[in-house]
Amino acid sequence: MVEQNREGKPRQLLRRALVPMLVAGGCAVVGSQWVQSRQQARIVRRDDALLDGQPHDMTLSWPYAQSSTLYNVALRQDFFVQYRLNVHLREGVANGRDAIADLQAGRAMAAVAPVLSWLQAWQASPDLPVRLVMGLQAGTFRLLVRRRLRIAKIEDLVGRRIAVLNADMADRLFFSIILRRKGLNPDTAPNWVILPPDEIDDALAAGTVDAVALHDPLAWRLLRNPALDVVELVNSVNGLYAGRTNLALGLSTDVLRDTPGAAVALVLALYNAAHWLPAHMAEAASLLDGRVDGMQQDAILQMMRHEVLGISPVGNDLKTQIARYVDELKLLGQFPDSLNSASYARRISADILRPAQIRP
Repeated sequence: MVEQNREGKPRQLLRRALVPMLVAGGCAVVGSQWVQSRQQARIVRRDDALLDGQPHDMTLSWPYAQSSTLYNVALRQDFFVQYRLNVHLREGVANGRDAIADLQAGRAMAAVAPVLSWLQAWQASPDLPVRLVMGLQAGTFRLLVRRRLRIAKIEDLVGRRIAVLNADMADRLFFSIILRRKGLNPDTAPNWVILPPDEIDDALAAGTVDAVALHDPLAWRLLRNPALDVVELVNSVNGLYAGRTNLALGLSTDVLRDTPGAAVALVLALYNAAHWLPAHMAEAASLLDGRVDGMQQDAILQMMRHEVLGISPVGNDLKTQIARYVDELKLLGQFPDSLNSASYARRISADILRPAQIRP
């Protein structure tokens, strides 16, 4: 069982209200901030009606949750307690595929995995008894190259050796999409080299690989290691992908049907934790001190300042982002061009803050 707060009475959680900015006697709000604020206001307004008021046990499969910023915030800042959740983590979950397998086999009620991994799972099992209910955080994918090679653009990766942890991980999929957008065949343009994490440092130092495609915290640790002398060629924390979720929370259709109150509680706990995070980075870093790949608080805070925090789409926002991922996987030939991406995204997701739409 995952430990809950030991300090007594749960802390009161601060919730944001929708505060209009008065400009020249009128209201002015800007693009995405308005959408996010409106969504937050709707959640705050409706959560009491959606919750059943009961305590719930929830078995969650989340790769390396113990070192996840969002998970630690939700646990140690009492967001789970606030929503009367007793969360049990599955052990030994190494990647998104493991998490999805846990949920599919009934070993977990909920699972966290990259959206790209979820979509591949649905390709393999079209009747996967899961619905995606929220995004959890933006991606931290980084493509690092050895400085001395003077690789300046994606096209320079042709014939180069790129290390990845697994051929099917979201790291490779993400950068395969980038390669395809540049007109390259991602399967043949570079040479993908599969290495365990404890061998990547040596491979870079020895020059047996030219680049690595990874995500934080490992990617950040490599980037900040002066002995390796690597530079960042491209990442997902800037530009087009900065505001897009990477990880998504999937819930079994049994949970959605039988205990919707538990599903709502989990979404609200994680949603509010995600929105607490950007304004409390130093406090969040203190929660992770020594838990992230041996990194200390100052190093964790520095890493967080170079990431995009607070990305947690639900409802239509989530469906729109899923549809974009489907369109991109079409570029890799993993979905047919004839597939209606928007309809597909609606079919595999659920807006559990609108209960009438939950039809597992």
